[in-house]
Amino acid sequence: MSQSQGNTSKTIVITGSGRGIGLATATILASRGHRLIMSDIDAELASQEAEKLGNGAAGFGLDVTDRDAFKEHLEMVESEFGPIDVLVNNAGIAPACPNILEQDPAMTDRTIEINLKGVMNGTIEAIRLMAPRRRGQVVNIASLAGITGVAGLAAYSASKFGVVGFTESVRMEFEDSGLKFTCVMPGPVATGMMDGTSSSPVVSMLQPAEMAAGIAAAIESGKPRVSLPLSSYVLSRLISILPPAFGIKLGKWTKIDRIYTRITPGARDDYEQRISR
Repeated sequence: MSQSQGNTSKTIVITGSGRGIGLATATILASRGHRLIMSDIDAELASQEAEKLGNGAAGFGLDVTDRDAFKEHLEMVESEFGPIDVLVNNAGIAPACPNILEQDPAMTDRTIEINLKGVMNGTIEAIRLMAPRRRGQVVNIASLAGITGVAGLAAYSASKFGVVGFTESVRMEFEDSGLKFTCVMPGPVATGMMDGTSSSPVVSMLQPAEMAAGIAAAIESGKPRVSLPLSSYVLSRLISILPPAFGIKLGKWTKIDRIYTRITPGARDDYEQRISR
């Protein structure tokens, strides 16, 4: 295949790539000459979007919560398309509710299974394949909710804190392996996850293509951490180091506390129904 931005073209697997950030990232990378393997719980959607991308892209169904299925999926990709250069663990859900007591326990469990255990499953199985050849990159999509708690997203935030901690830990454990690990921490991105949410005057909403451009750049450079927008990252870091009471007051003053707790009635129904299936 062709050269891409001065780098050799790569075979890249992206989970949850049928829509949202995953699809936007696949689109940018395919346009730069990389071969994309689009993996999604919706196999038909993944296949359709891969066909649109062209450039050797292929789409497959994958339940990231099934460790054995993830292992078999990556082995199949290597068998049919050659060594995987990059795995992007992007699949995730963000159910919102006023507080954790009002969330269906099954949805709480599902959030942890997909957002955290799915990332762990993919990372572990990718390392098994990549470590012997001492090259490869794992990109784990976390969130700024993984460095500071967010009202209305308790389970989601817990899962993303886990992704951040897990990624940093494996980076240390495999320091001399030749592998690269990238932790991506986006602020709010205009995907289905944000349907019906409220706004804050200090929080910028990114478009999927903007976040995807940051991820693509990290893949081509090997950058260990990515967080956009910078303003939201700085605010999240500030809140995380402040005394809790002051951080809560800051959240109220900036109206961050209402983004996921004051939902427009009915506006989020389609998204919540889709992620519950």
